[in-house]
Amino acid sequence: MKKIILGILILASVGLIAAILIAADLISISNLKSAPTQTIENLKAAIEGESNASAMYKAFSAKAAEEGFSNIAKMFEAAAEAEAVHVKNHNAVLVKLGEPEYKPEIKTPEVGDTQANLKTAIEGETYEYTKMYPGFIVKAKAEKSSDALKSFTWARDAEFTHAQLYSKALKILSETGSDETVSSAWFICLKCGDLFDSVEDLKACPLCGTNPTLFLKF
Repeated sequence: MKKIILGILILASVGLIAAILIAADLISISNLKSAPTQTIENLKAAIEGESNASAMYKAFSAKAAEEGFSNIAKMFEAAAEAEAVHVKNHNAVLVKLGEPEYKPEIKTPEVGDTQANLKTAIEGETYEYTKMYPGFIVKAKAEKSSDALKSFTWARDAEFTHAQLYSKALKILSETGSDETVSSAWFICLKCGDLFDSVEDLKACPLCGTNPTLFLKF
């Protein structure tokens, strides 16, 4: 009788272990199915775009300085760092999703005169805030990737600001042939990558709430 009971207990234990293993496999499969695969690819695409934009703005800054437009040169220098913030944020999300940091190929930027470079910058930023990031945001929402959603939203809104500031600088340069009335001091938020030509009366970054005393000044 004892042997029968022991046998029953052993079979029950084996069955329980098997059930636990099957459940673990099901959970693993479920996790694989719920991975935000498209958002991961979108993060990589965003990193590639922002990395190349950063390199391009550094080149535009050097060209503006060469042409005697020191204020626009500072603007592009600050913008290059702002795009690097977006890269950092997107990569942080990738790592949180279990992916390695993504390091894309950096292409040699095409550089024209400063007026042409401003137009190129406006076109690029407009594409990002009207098409690229809105599409990425829709997919991040669908895949329930909240960290990606925040990073994409910050980048989209910052790119809108960048485009507005470039347009303002282009207007001044086109009308006066000078950048004397373009701001001589530029600030970036190191948390979200927003760009500012003044922090007067600004109590917090409008995108992420960072105190302006923590901004990087150029």
